[in-house]
Amino acid sequence: MANTGRFKDRSPDIRPAGLASVLEPDNSTGTCMTISHIEELAEHLIRQDCKRRQLKNAGLLYAEAPCLPNVSVPELMAMEKSKSRFMMFKEKMSEDMYLKQAKLGEVMPTGSKPDHINNLNTTFGCETNSSGGVYDIILPRKPAEQVNREYGKFHDKYILSHNHYFPSEQINRRYKAPFDRRLTYGAAYNVDVTGKMVKRCMQQCAGNVIIISKEQMDFIDRTYPRLGKKLKKYPYSVPQHVTFGRPSPPDLCDGKMLIEDISPCQSNKHLIDALGHLNMWRHKLQLRADFQMFDLISVLEHSDKEQTRHLPLKKIFEVMHKMHLYIDIYKMRTTLSHFKMILDENCPNERVNYDTFCQLLNIQHPLPTMGNISMMPPNVYNKDTTYRLLCADLGKTPVEAAPLLKKSPKKTDDDNTRVKDLLTPDIATLYGLLPSDFQMLRPRDHLEEIFKDIVSEADFETIWQQLMNTHKDQDGLVSIVQFRDVMDNIELAGQTANA
Repeated sequence: MANTGRFKDRSPDIRPAGLASVLEPDNSTGTCMTISHIEELAEHLIRQDCKRRQLKNAGLLYAEAPCLPNVSVPELMAMEKSKSRFMMFKEKMSEDMYLKQAKLGEVMPTGSKPDHINNLNTTFGCETNSSGGVYDIILPRKPAEQVNREYGKFHDKYILSHNHYFPSEQINRRYKAPFDRRLTYGAAYNVDVTGKMVKRCMQQCAGNVIIISKEQMDFIDRTYPRLGKKLKKYPYSVPQHVTFGRPSPPDLCDGKMLIEDISPCQSNKHLIDALGHLNMWRHKLQLRADFQMFDLISVLEHSDKEQTRHLPLKKIFEVMHKMHLYIDIYKMRTTLSHFKMILDENCPNERVNYDTFCQLLNIQHPLPTMGNISMMPPNVYNKDTTYRLLCADLGKTPVEAAPLLKKSPKKTDDDNTRVKDLLTPDIATLYGLLPSDFQMLRPRDHLEEIFKDIVSEADFETIWQQLMNTHKDQDGLVSIVQFRDVMDNIELAGQTANA
């Protein structure tokens, strides 16, 4: 009953296994838990009856107290005193015969030496003729190399005494013949133990014969052409397709130009290739171990006789070719022209600042801002996209909000709050409403929505007519407080008439 209500039975319709026990009023749980056969129960009753009759004939009853010994407690604790000398000698001799341990405070006799030789008159072992101390005799001073050598030499004895092995050392279980760990189990073959013939074993077969499966041969036929035979890219027959319309050259037009209606421009493609060539050389010069940007600047300064920090572009390329920097002249000239780094371009005296040119080749300096290099279609702003359709609402005139209701002049809620309102606030105040919400002037439809479940239509019309007659200066607006006062007066007059 202690676990009642703590566990939930998720299968109340399923009965538990076993047989249900029916408890009688005089039966207990122990009786229900006892499971015995009817024949065993009958035999038990017969045996108990026979035992009861034997005890009754002997004059013993179950109610009598148990039989106590006549010996006192001190006599029971001192049983050794009651033994004879012969019995004590016999027990001592038996203990000395079968007990292999020495007695407390005595040395175990070994019987391996004569009686006239003992530790007092005889020194065992060889006498050491050394003038050193005891520490040098027990632990002599040895170098680390000798200690390690003796440790490895005595390692096999140390395994027997301490069962200690080196790290990654194979355990020697000391199996006897025919179990030898140096032998190979199974049939022995004449193989090369050095492993030099492993390459021959890994080959497919002897005689330089290579076995190729059909899948591999089909892959070779699809991928590699035969000697003197042209490779057929697509081995299957394709019907001749008819192209409708006028085909566009693939080098001059792409899908973007067709969609955006852009005219193809070759100069744009050349500029992209030139910028890619410059980016490639920036990374290549960074990875070269035999090149330093300072060396190039030094050679260019030596070529600048007038010290103007400007050189012709042709002279700069000649210096770079002498330093085994074979950069593309035409692509580099297109890049410099795009960044407007060539002074007096297409003139006999055109020149380039080689300091700026070296910074352009150095990957540690960023590239100049280039802007958009792609061609923009003329009608790019005339397409109605999803984003532009969403932004088109910004050009519309916003919907004007409804005019706010004219509020009646009143004091603030803080000034109208009293101690009584703080101690016993109204239910409306607890739900977040303020006194000004009840004093604000509202139109008729607002009041109908508020009092539709409280006042009927006929009563509402009567109250509204009375309010309009009383408050003619409010332009058809009434507060909730005013409406509630008139409603309370009408209810009070009706109760008085009924009484």
